[in-house]
Amino acid sequence: MPVFRPDEVSQWVSSPWKNGMPEEPITGVSKDTRTLVPGDLYIALRGENFDGHDFVADAFSKGAAGALVDAGFQGLEGPLLQVPDTLAGLQDLARGYRRKWLGTTVVGITGSVGKTTVKEMCADVLSMQGATHRTAGNYNNHIGLPLTMLTMPETAKYGVFEIGMNHPGEIETLTEMLEPTIGIMTDIGSAHQENFDSLEDIALEKARLLEQLPASGSAILDRDSEWFPLMKNHTCAGVLTVSLKGVADYSGQKTGSSAMRVNGFDYTLPLPGEHIMRNALLAIALGLGQGMKPSEVAEGLRKFKLPPMRWEAAEVRGIRFINDAYNANPLSMRANLQTFNDLSGTGKKWAVLGGMLELGSTAEQEHAELGRFIDGLQLDGVITVGEVGQWIVCKGPQRFLQTLEASEAAQILKDNLAAGDRVLLKASRGERLEQVLEYFKEM
Repeated sequence: MPVFRPDEVSQWVSSPWKNGMPEEPITGVSKDTRTLVPGDLYIALRGENFDGHDFVADAFSKGAAGALVDAGFQGLEGPLLQVPDTLAGLQDLARGYRRKWLGTTVVGITGSVGKTTVKEMCADVLSMQGATHRTAGNYNNHIGLPLTMLTMPETAKYGVFEIGMNHPGEIETLTEMLEPTIGIMTDIGSAHQENFDSLEDIALEKARLLEQLPASGSAILDRDSEWFPLMKNHTCAGVLTVSLKGVADYSGQKTGSSAMRVNGFDYTLPLPGEHIMRNALLAIALGLGQGMKPSEVAEGLRKFKLPPMRWEAAEVRGIRFINDAYNANPLSMRANLQTFNDLSGTGKKWAVLGGMLELGSTAEQEHAELGRFIDGLQLDGVITVGEVGQWIVCKGPQRFLQTLEASEAAQILKDNLAAGDRVLLKASRGERLEQVLEYFKEM
């Protein structure tokens, strides 16, 4: 973990210490007194349902070295840094610390789908060549990114960071704070569309990452994407291209359900599916672009492990569940359903689907289009769960059922499946579709 001098922290947030300066170095940053450890700087953030200033005294009782608080806070518990806004102060801390990363290659990753998978693959690959820091989980927003930056050792060779957004302007703010030297763009699709007027507006927002890359940096882009020309035109950095369909700097050809050849070298992938190949291709391009040998890149990919609830397999009474209920949007839904549909083997295949959230005025149309996509698959059964999920209307040959409760979906599975069958669970995080599996286990 990095260590911060109290005087430099004061400079980064442009505020003198009140109630005295900490006598010892600051050894971490925390926004939650439940996980705070002695030596941390406590950040008193405000949210819709909480105010971190209510816990400043608790932070000092647990050994906080100091606290970052709003200008109006008048506590006397210990050393304070008073700023106009503590969220902006947290981001200023990250900006200040970023200037100490001498010699670190900083990778920023954004897109609509696949960000966390690509981030993990890239970090696993780069870790074969040197100390690599990465975003924890999906800590990719206006709070998570600066917190992640403040945990990176300044001597790390590589930093791999995921950049997310919900509203216009966020990508530019986060990228300006991170100052990446390499930018990677995953697939662009309808995600968080409730806050954007069109898919092009989403693409333009994502392109803000590429706009801020230095001319000496590089952007890794998929030539197969319909947004490739737009992305390429929004950066002055060098561009490295990947493709599964044509000519590129790094061209991949499928050689098996979980294998592909890139520029003459064979790679084994951790999971099946074209979307996994595209994700891996971006990580391969990053590693090779950094001068790594193909064999080193391949070894790094073999280290990859999916985060929880992303194609997470579990077997209950001989029935194999694939839990991909961490999140969903139209692109990821189609990719996962197609991959599930294409799995070889005997036994029935059922999909349990919940709603895709944050799609704004396009939500009902997107769910109906997903239903038409499912019509073209060869699934044995489809269950939709919840009010939004019922917008998915299937007319194909597969059995189609609708429920409002996860427990009802679990009962339908129990009544219709046997050992050797498979089930895919997929929905947005807010739908909590993993409850279907939990109910099924208890039956």
